[in-house]
Amino acid sequence: MERMARIWLLLIQIVLGYEWLRGGLEKLETGGGFVKALPQTLARFAEKNPYPWMKSFLTGPATANATLFGNLVQWGELLAGLGLIAGALYLLFLAHRLNGVLRRVAGILVAIALLGGMIMNAAFGLAAGHTSPSTSGINLVMFFSQLMLLGFWIGVILQPVEERILERRPA
Repeated sequence: MERMARIWLLLIQIVLGYEWLRGGLEKLETGGGFVKALPQTLARFAEKNPYPWMKSFLTGPATANATLFGNLVQWGELLAGLGLIAGALYLLFLAHRLNGVLRRVAGILVAIALLGGMIMNAAFGLAAGHTSPSTSGINLVMFFSQLMLLGFWIGVILQPVEERILERRPA
């Protein structure tokens, strides 16, 4: 049962990774169009944003640094997607062949990808969630899915430590 639960979690992770990867690739394929259009997009998000601090951020620092933010978003989405997919495939097919150190390194890299995804979902949800229920909803679902996966990967990272602690306990 535990193995099947792990497989289902990793399949969810692959789907999330695919969504991030697809989003990043679509933005990169515009040949800079996403980055160029970002100031107008940010203005549209700020127009009726219910959070005064977010409205101020969107019209101030985000717009002033739209090129930086645009590049961070498109590359962040791409890297989060690659990290989530690669990490899931690693755990599904290779983890049993490699030592605990590599498993921990993979876990840390996936945790970073998950945190990056969560930050992007939170930011986009706060910036654009008011534009439609689906925008708000999908960012919420992705955020909490990644949060649950983060808990799973923290377990993967700590598993060798737990095993050593349990080995030292008297029977």
